[in-house]
Amino acid sequence: MGLLNFGKRLMTVVYLMTHRAVPWGWKLLPIMALAYIINPRDLFFDFRTLGYLDDLAVAGLLLTIFTSKGREYVSKAERVGEGTIPAEFEVIDDSDSDAAPGAPPEPDESPQADIR
Repeated sequence: MGLLNFGKRLMTVVYLMTHRAVPWGWKLLPIMALAYIINPRDLFFDFRTLGYLDDLAVAGLLLTIFTSKGREYVSKAERVGEGTIPAEFEVIDDSDSDAAPGAPPEPDESPQADIR
């Protein structure tokens, strides 16, 4: 079960590292966690169990902070973009033939004039 949770956490970290909404400053936390695990200078010397526990504790703390803050940024970005559909369009049949191509249409007297 622990391996499954580790896999889920790893996939979450990978997703958040590639998401645009998470600022790059927060993306440094997983890199710092990896550097702390690899770095031979630790809080405790890596001997027996105690030295590896501090590596796991620091890396787990950094990854937990990153995933919680990253999820906040992603959910905020989804709420802002909720209900919008990005699209590009081009007017094919322009009824005003004397207007220059690509020029914005001139406003009519009433907003009801656009309804056909």
